Amino acid sequence: MIDALLDPLRYEFFIRALIAAGLVGTVTAVVGTFVVLKGLAFIGDAVSHAAFPGLVVAFLLQGPYLLGAAVAAIATSLAIGYVSQRTRLRMDTTIGVLFAGMFALGIFLFSTIRGFVADLF
Repeated sequence: MIDALLDPLRYEFFIRALIAAGLVGTVTAVVGTFVVLKGLAFIGDAVSHAAFPGLVVAFLLQGPYLLGAAVAAIATSLAIGYVSQRTRLRMDTTIGVLFAGMFALGIFLFSTIRGFVADLF
């Protein structure tokens, strides 16, 4: 019984994967706790959806998708911080407005692609 549990540890790739999983789990636990305690639980969803216009722009320019998504996500994050510090709006309001605005921009840009067909299915 114990051999079945220890057998995978003979492989170097398994040990590396186990270490990577432990590191990722630790980092995400710390960041997740910080985000929840600061009341920013919605930011992950907002930034992931705000990356959409970056993907569309990268597609239109035939560039790397990851770079387009990263630029849009980072720009949105910075904009959330800037707007929330410069106005009297609450952070969750700022996140919601920029989330919806960036996603709408992505849909608008996507609709400019030749051959685009709006289909609910």
